[in-house]
Amino acid sequence: MGDIIKHAKVPRKTFEHKSEIVKTGMYKDEQEVLQWLLQNQAEQKIHYYGKKIAEMKQKYDMDFSAFENRVYLGAVEEDFEELDDFTLWEGYVKAYKYWKQYLQS
Repeated sequence: MGDIIKHAKVPRKTFEHKSEIVKTGMYKDEQEVLQWLLQNQAEQKIHYYGKKIAEMKQKYDMDFSAFENRVYLGAVEEDFEELDDFTLWEGYVKAYKYWKQYLQS
């Protein structure tokens, strides 16, 4: 996660409030505060998208990969709800993977 933070551009005013947290001794520097904030945000997003993925999995009684194959094989006949759900589910999976990378760095 440190590499991601090192390359992020952050406005100076963002550090003003974080500096107060550092002064209280909770964190060693502003960098550590930003890392904590990013990790916290990533955990919240992962939880949210994980919940959405689980809802879709329950609704269709299959995982995204199986549903994706079903769509690409043409098993979904002009059912716009299923096509809409496919688009949403695909977005949930991509967003989940995106935020997951911040916890694995």
